[in-house]
Amino acid sequence: MTEEELLGSDLELRIQPYSVTGGIGIDLFVGRGGDLSMATGRANLGQALLHRLLTRRVELADIGHHDYGTRLYELIGEPNNPGTRERVKLYVKEAVAQEIRVKDVIGIEVLPLREDPSVVTVELTVLPIESTVPMNLVFPFYLEVV
Repeated sequence: MTEEELLGSDLELRIQPYSVTGGIGIDLFVGRGGDLSMATGRANLGQALLHRLLTRRVELADIGHHDYGTRLYELIGEPNNPGTRERVKLYVKEAVAQEIRVKDVIGIEVLPLREDPSVVTVELTVLPIESTVPMNLVFPFYLEVV
């Protein structure tokens, strides 16, 4: 079985900033030919991990996914200090551990963003199933609602 088959495919979703509110939104991506674009293999796994991390743990409970998502939302409003960054790391690790396409979490770094003290950068390195090549995912987490 190929890595693309193991890691699956799904519609490609793009995270885009809202110009009016300053927040973010997620939308389908249309390719050059006018068709909906697909995320396959590692791109699909990265997209799935990001969506898991952006979803509140209780958000999908009504449709039977009680443990899907993360508890990161509990940290909104907390100060950007070492204790909060350790909790970010813990909540990311909890969520990623539930993804069956991840064999191992190699590392999680949570770094303060100098330009904006209300933001931390999460650098996640995982080992996908049936692979010896790690993959990285880097994303911002906002400790304050923008």
